[in-house]
Amino acid sequence: MLKMSFYNGTLKRSELLTFIKNTDKPIRYTYGFGYKHPTTNRKLITKEQAVEIVNNQDLLDADEYEDYLHLNAYSENDMW
Repeated sequence: MLKMSFYNGTLKRSELLTFIKNTDKPIRYTYGFGYKHPTTNRKLITKEQAVEIVNNQDLLDADEYEDYLHLNAYSENDMW
């Protein structure tokens, strides 16, 4: 299963983009920490939206689950 994070340096954008283009799994997106109940929490997004997020969000985690891929982006404010 795919597991990448900006935090520990395992985020490889080119590999993630290839995975997104080739997957049939739904893609969900969260902006912020899930436990803080963010406005955008595990929202279904299109592959095009996922590619845009991967290309534009510096603080990004990607986790593959059996049923979907989860992209989780954070703001600078989330990090302190």
